[in-house]
Amino acid sequence: MTKTRHIKSFKTLCLAVMVLFSISACASFYHFSPLSHPDPEKLPIVVKIPGSGLTVGLRSYHTAQDIHELFGHSGLWREHILPILLVVKESNSNFSAQILEHSTSLSLLNLYYRSIPPSQAFDIAWQANVPYIDVKQVLYYTGLIIFTIVTLGLGSMIWVLPSPFSQPTPQSDPFGRDLSYKAYPINAVIHPDEKLGGLLYFNFPIEEGFLNRTSLFFQLQETSLDKKIPPKIINVHIPLSAKKKSNVNPVLEILHGFF
Repeated sequence: MTKTRHIKSFKTLCLAVMVLFSISACASFYHFSPLSHPDPEKLPIVVKIPGSGLTVGLRSYHTAQDIHELFGHSGLWREHILPILLVVKESNSNFSAQILEHSTSLSLLNLYYRSIPPSQAFDIAWQANVPYIDVKQVLYYTGLIIFTIVTLGLGSMIWVLPSPFSQPTPQSDPFGRDLSYKAYPINAVIHPDEKLGGLLYFNFPIEEGFLNRTSLFFQLQETSLDKKIPPKIINVHIPLSAKKKSNVNPVLEILHGFF
């Protein structure tokens, strides 16, 4: 009777660990969510640049629900990465424009936060899972051992699967590639009567309420197609706003970080 109970307990333990192992493995799949680039006039913040044909539209993805809608629970919100959608439109048929590299930053109370590339946003977001890695490793390898013993036998233990806990490169990870796909193409030329959009990323560890006192700064260069007028550098300073607030359950956030 006791032996039977031990066998049942062992089977129950194996089943529980294998279920957790399967959930953890399945949760690693990344789901791509498209990002649309509407006309600047349709975004929450719209600015027309005086003396030019340029229109700029902004939307800040500062709430947890907005970020999760775009990138899932991948650590951006927990690690204070602020994505801002920027769309620029050139309505003058005689000019092209482009945002100058290294000119984008957020300013708050004389403090400046430069935009970061998608690869750096990926590195910072990946750290959101670091506190859980030790526990994940125990579950993963325990499940792997039990699964191997059950399916192949104790004498056929093999270790051919790569560890899922070492940090991947952005190019080898779907989340890292998605950050690059959605990023604003800095230095790309905005041709006459066209628009260009994408996300800017900022490591901005400030409470959401401070966004109402924060401004986005960048430089635009407008160039005449006939070369009769020298290129003009335009300094753009746009105040942000944060009417929405994050609505999250801390316990669920911990679970999302774990799985």
